[in-house]
Amino acid sequence: MKAASPLLLVRARPRRGVEAEFERWFRTVHLRDVRRIPGFASVRLARTPNGTLLGIYEFAGEESVQQALNSPQAAYARGTWERWIPHLEEFLVELFAPLTSVPLFRSRN
Repeated sequence: MKAASPLLLVRARPRRGVEAEFERWFRTVHLRDVRRIPGFASVRLARTPNGTLLGIYEFAGEESVQQALNSPQAAYARGTWERWIPHLEEFLVELFAPLTSVPLFRSRN
C-alpha cells in the first residue's frame, strides 16, 4: 500500500467587505504562485460552509517537503500574504504527514 503524501492546509477567512477581493487574489495570484513551487504535486481550493477558504497543497512525497518550503518560490508566496493578514478573521497553516511505523527491537542475552 502506497503511503499518503504530506499535505499543507491553509485556512483563511476574510473579514466582511473584502471577501470578493481576497478570493480573487487567492484564486488568481496565490494559487498561481504556489503552483510554481518545486515539490508540490497538486494544489486545490475548497470552501467551508462558513466561508473559510481552504488551500490544499499536496507534496510530491516526504522528500519534497523541505525542498518546497525552503525554496525562493515559497518565500515569495508567503510574502504576498502580508497585505491580507490584517483583513483575516481566521488564518491557520497546518502540515499533515503520514506516520510510519518504527521497527521494534528486542534484546536477548
